[in-house]
Amino acid sequence: MRKTPCFPSPLLTRFLEKELLFIVMPLKNLTTKADFDTYSRQPGVNLVHFSANWATACGQLNEIFEVLVSECKGSFNVAVVEAEDVPEASLQCGVTAAPTVVFFKDGQEVDKIHGFHPTDLKALIVKHTIGGRPKAAEPETAEELNSKLHRLINTARVTVFMKGDRHQPRCGFSRQIVDLLNQLNVDYWTFDILQDNAVREGLKVYSDWPTYPQVYLDGELLGGLDVVKEEIQNPAFVEKMPKIQH
Repeated sequence: MRKTPCFPSPLLTRFLEKELLFIVMPLKNLTTKADFDTYSRQPGVNLVHFSANWATACGQLNEIFEVLVSECKGSFNVAVVEAEDVPEASLQCGVTAAPTVVFFKDGQEVDKIHGFHPTDLKALIVKHTIGGRPKAAEPETAEELNSKLHRLINTARVTVFMKGDRHQPRCGFSRQIVDLLNQLNVDYWTFDILQDNAVREGLKVYSDWPTYPQVYLDGELLGGLDVVKEEIQNPAFVEKMPKIQH
C-alpha cells in the first residue's frame, strides 16, 4: 500500500488550536470484517478511516476526527480500520492507499476521500450532516443558529456564502466571485444560501453584512465582491490565500 504525503505540521497545529475548544472523544476501532459490516450498515452518517500504522498522516487525521466528532456532538460517527489487517473491507471499498475515508449514510456508501485533505473532509461532513439534514420541526434557537454559522464559516480557510455553488453560481455577483477565486487558484468551499433560509438571514445579523456573496478567510469576514476585488490587488493578500495543490 503506497503512502500519501504528510500534511505540514504548522497547518495541523493551527487547525487543532482552533478546534480544541472541545473535549476530544476516542475513535472506535473495527478489527474484523464483521465489525465493519455491522458499523457501516447502521443508520446515520458513519465514516470509516482506512488507516495504516506506519503513515504519519493517518495519525494526524485521527486527531482531527476526534475533535470534529466532539464538536459536532453526535451528528456523525467515525471508526478506524487498519487497512492491511482487514483486507476484505479494504477490497470492498476500493482502498489502495492510506489514509482513505469512506462515507456511509444509512448503510449506503455515498462519498470517499483518498489522502489527507482536511478541507475536503470537513466540506463532505457538512454536506452529509448540516447541509443534508431535514429541517427540524422546531426552529433553531439563536444560540444553535450561531453555533451552526460558526461551524460553517470555519469549514475551510476560505468559505464563500453565495447563491448556488462553485460549480453552478446562480447570480452574477456569485459567478464573478467564483471566477476571481478560480483565477487565483484559491482553495475554497461554498455554501448555497438558497438551500437554507435560516443561514441566509441569520448570517446577515451574525456578521453585520446585509448582502451576498460573503467571503471569509480564516474565520473572519473579508466582505463581498467589491472588497475582494480590491484586496486581490495586494500581492501580499493573494500570497496568504490557500492554494489548490496539484
